[in-house]
Amino acid sequence: MNMITLTGALIKVYINNTLYKEVQQISYTIDYGEYPIYGIDSAHPQEIAPSKVLVQGSIAGIRIRNSGGLQANDARPLIKDILAAPYISIRIQDRQSKEDLLFVMSAKVSNQRFMASVKRSVSLSFDFVGMLPMEPIDRIG
Repeated sequence: MNMITLTGALIKVYINNTLYKEVQQISYTIDYGEYPIYGIDSAHPQEIAPSKVLVQGSIAGIRIRNSGGLQANDARPLIKDILAAPYISIRIQDRQSKEDLLFVMSAKVSNQRFMASVKRSVSLSFDFVGMLPMEPIDRIG
């Protein structure tokens, strides 16, 4: 098997199964929610128990003129429909092998940031929180 280092340019990010071309950086953390269980009068845990799994992350990119931002990508609703904020899917995929590095079927955009500087690209970044993150082996079968 060839060992090839994966770089940012070799991945693609999809939001709701549509390529999100504006992405320049993505990071995420999976919290498996495991915690120790102690016995009565025990200083050492007797087992590690599973709990709630949560994925949180951030996607940073550029804002393209007339693109409509996150609302046009169906990642956020119109401001008058704020209570109907949709769940979105986020897929990070290896460009060559098509392997899913991460797939979150149900996520929500929790906030977004906009930054404009003189003589620089306008950036748009957002954070997400999701349920049931699936990694490569989870997607087999």
